[in-house]
Amino acid sequence: MIFNNILYAHILVGTIALISGLFAIVSTKGKKLHKKSGKVYFYAMTGVFITGIIVAGVRFNKFLFLIAFLSYYSVFCGVRILKLKKLHKDQTAKWFDWFAGILNAIANIAFIGLGLYYGISRGFNSGGALLSIGFGIGGLLISYTNLYQFVKKPEKPYHWYLTHIGNMMGGYIATLTAFVSTIVTGYDVMNPYLAFALPSVIGIPLLIYWQKRTEKKFEPIKTE
Repeated sequence: MIFNNILYAHILVGTIALISGLFAIVSTKGKKLHKKSGKVYFYAMTGVFITGIIVAGVRFNKFLFLIAFLSYYSVFCGVRILKLKKLHKDQTAKWFDWFAGILNAIANIAFIGLGLYYGISRGFNSGGALLSIGFGIGGLLISYTNLYQFVKKPEKPYHWYLTHIGNMMGGYIATLTAFVSTIVTGYDVMNPYLAFALPSVIGIPLLIYWQKRTEKKFEPIKTE
């Protein structure tokens, strides 16, 4: 009974995260709707992370357990960078920024290990192997990208804007992928490989487009 309630809560906050995240993406950046929907998205993703860890632990779902770290870490960094806008000057990250990045890296090394296990036991062309290795590598790159700017100061004063967009979109893509994979697994509505790839195929080009627009918008700003 308790587990079912947690599972329903996970579905509920996951749905809220997907809806509020979409509003944050399509709304004008910096405006009231964007800020409010962004806050709802962050709190919903916190709920998704907590309930997801519990559900994955009870069901021994290693994939769900590890993707929970990847998706939430991206959102965590997307929010934290709003407090770290002066990294290009003398600002330093907090200990928990480092801790979160290292913990996510460890989780995604485990993700790659899981993929290698699936590859050896089921074949490297299997969905489990490809997805686990792919997500693991992607998660490691997210940790590296976010931790690197704590070591070497960003050159651009608008670095925080690029980081914010990249992480929030990355977290949304990972969450949407988990949602779609659950639907496909349960109802077999489309080719599983297409379903797993679709959020990234759509989301990554949009992310690149927004980041390029940001570069053009802020490029004349050399100092702050």
